[in-house]
Amino acid sequence: MPASDAIAELRQFTVCQLSDALGPSCSIETSILPIDPQFRICGPAFTVECALGDNLTVHHALHLARPGDVLIVGGSPDCDSALWGELMSMSAQSKGVAGTIVDGPVRDPLEIRTLGYPVFCRRFNPRRATKEAYGRINVPVRIGTLSISPKDYVLADANGIASIPPARVHEAIDLASEVVKKENKIKYEILSGRSIFEIFNLEQCVMTSQQVAAKTK
Repeated sequence: MPASDAIAELRQFTVCQLSDALGPSCSIETSILPIDPQFRICGPAFTVECALGDNLTVHHALHLARPGDVLIVGGSPDCDSALWGELMSMSAQSKGVAGTIVDGPVRDPLEIRTLGYPVFCRRFNPRRATKEAYGRINVPVRIGTLSISPKDYVLADANGIASIPPARVHEAIDLASEVVKKENKIKYEILSGRSIFEIFNLEQCVMTSQQVAAKTK
């Protein structure tokens, strides 16, 4: 499956559906959040490792980025200056970049939300980053709990951020498609008047739990 087709398929799913599909083998980062909960990102990772508090490398990566890329910015999670802001978002949007995920601070959240360019970050800080020290691009980077390599498929929404190696993308799409089918069936049954308790036959679980509790008294 061509990369463009894989991205189009992945974009149909939420991070929750992907997590249900892949289980514990799919790590999810939940402490780096979208500036707007409506923001969603899906695409191949273009990774950036900054020098502490310096975004020179981010500007270089943005210059090199291609349409559809997801800029993944690591290296400065605890710095006290913004690695990304409104003007960079405007530039990324004009180039067709799919979104930016920053393990660290950004600024201009209201302007970025109005612009509609998807940005995820750890927090906000109005202080400008320096542009003096060069880091690295297109290397594996740490984003919270995730290790993301160049060209990994990244899916991010209000639920969290997931990264899928290219070798697993077909498996992820197939399993997530099955999750969606099951969810749609459950939704139909709910609209038909059945409770989730009935649909999942939770009465048996309650009885089993009660029996276990009684034996431990």
